[in-house]
Amino acid sequence: MNTKKLASTAALAALMCLAGMLVRWVSPALVPFSVLPILVLLSGLVLGAGYGALAMVVYIFLGILGLPVFASAPFGGIGYIFKPTFGYLLGYIGAAYVTGKIFNRQSLSSAVLAVLAGLAVLYAVGLSYLYIVLRWVLDRPTTVGVVIATGFLPFIVSDLIKAGIAAWVGNEVVKRQKSRQLE
Repeated sequence: MNTKKLASTAALAALMCLAGMLVRWVSPALVPFSVLPILVLLSGLVLGAGYGALAMVVYIFLGILGLPVFASAPFGGIGYIFKPTFGYLLGYIGAAYVTGKIFNRQSLSSAVLAVLAGLAVLYAVGLSYLYIVLRWVLDRPTTVGVVIATGFLPFIVSDLIKAGIAAWVGNEVVKRQKSRQLE
């Protein structure tokens, strides 16, 4: 394991914790504008697939242990697993991994493709988990349409904007890292 990458992984996990806690102090109307998806996608772009996913695992693990790092009540603890939105947190791991796997560290177009794929994974896991928990854990009658209307449509436009920001910033960070290595 690379010590510098591990330090960056820890720093990104800490940023995720901070960003998750900050969402509590802003208006609930601003939840679609959380920076968490940007950090998730950036982790894959900047750290790569393995370390990016590891940063997300650390973030989720800290929350499940009981640290109040998640954006909504109860903010942490093992019970958070039964929240319908916990699937999006699990999707963070896959999104960071896929983003890192697809990004070839060569161009902005590669970064855009990578973050779009990561966002697709995030939604696939999050929406599936949302449906499963609503339908079979909470025993609420639901349909795929309801899940899409509540877990996808209100957030997709802002998440696409965040994906664009992550692609641009991530590509710039990687370019600067490369130029430093050449010096």
